[in-house]
Amino acid sequence: MRVIEVEDLFAWCDGRNGRKRINTMLLGKVSPGDWLLTFLDGAREAIDSERAAMINSALDALERVAAGQNDFDDCFADLIGREPQLPDFLRPDFVQKG
Repeated sequence: MRVIEVEDLFAWCDGRNGRKRINTMLLGKVSPGDWLLTFLDGAREAIDSERAAMINSALDALERVAAGQNDFDDCFADLIGREPQLPDFLRPDFVQKG
């Protein structure tokens, strides 16, 4: 969701399902124009516009599947034409520090 207006520990945000009042207590200061990953009307993470677009695209794919469609390759353009890669922590040569 994109922050439109900030008031104390809440922000009015626009997203896929309209405008909502989002609790931002876990994030601290947010500003109009910021993108937030939200769950159950609470902000969980500040994200950039590129990641917001990828998440919205994946949600588009879920809506299509729920509607019985199977044409959603365009929703994952960042994955088409490349070999999948494991995240670092799943790679066999990963050594956790600390």
